[in-house]
Amino acid sequence: MPEIVILQARHEAIFYPKFHCQLNCIEYYWAAVKRYTRERCKYSFSELEKTVLEAINSVSIKTIRRFADRSKR
Repeated sequence: MPEIVILQARHEAIFYPKFHCQLNCIEYYWAAVKRYTRERCKYSFSELEKTVLEAINSVSIKTIRRFADRSKR
């Protein structure tokens, strides 16, 4: 059903196999965010909130594009 709505809106939907991390570039992005967080976490909830926001912003557009290219190959 979601695919029909997407196609009617003249967009393209690409559905990946479930849980196949090498085909989904967001998995590479999340891995980079988790790595940044682990390396800088001070293990309190308030610090974790700050660190996760920093981690999300730490991944550059260039790196995200590299992840996308890797997934395409």
